[in-house]
Amino acid sequence: MKLLISLLVTALVLFAAPRAGDNEVPFSLPNLYNPSVQTSNSDLRGRVVLLNLWASWCTGCQEEMPLFVKLQKHFDEKSFKIVLVNIDTDAQNGRDFLHSVDPERSLYALYDHNKALPAAYKCPGMPSSFLIDQNGKIVDVFIGSLDEDAIASLSKEINSLLGK
Repeated sequence: MKLLISLLVTALVLFAAPRAGDNEVPFSLPNLYNPSVQTSNSDLRGRVVLLNLWASWCTGCQEEMPLFVKLQKHFDEKSFKIVLVNIDTDAQNGRDFLHSVDPERSLYALYDHNKALPAAYKCPGMPSSFLIDQNGKIVDVFIGSLDEDAIASLSKEINSLLGK
């Protein structure tokens, strides 16, 4: 019975969560490295964005982050940007982890101490990623970590959005 209730709750959460075709969730968050700098989704308009909600303690997040670094380096930041939203209780944990996998800061990192964005996106787990087009429409949703095959498919999807 508990399993059935758990599956029902998960299904309801996923049903209510934003999905492909929906507008992105509005946000304004501080930069992980420089909290005095705020970024909102409107600042990213005109680019294809991969919005990734993550935490340093999340094993799947740790596994996909080096792949994100390679993916970002493959594309021009003016047309495609990976935006990481860290939800660690202590921002320093997020900074320390990112420094170990992305010392050049190829990935754009924000900090969501209140975990407002995962709540707004109704994320059932970490990591969760949302591919958003140049006009702020969600194109694809990825729950769980992305492996090399998923990144290759994602790269094709990004190229398609960029008209390549």
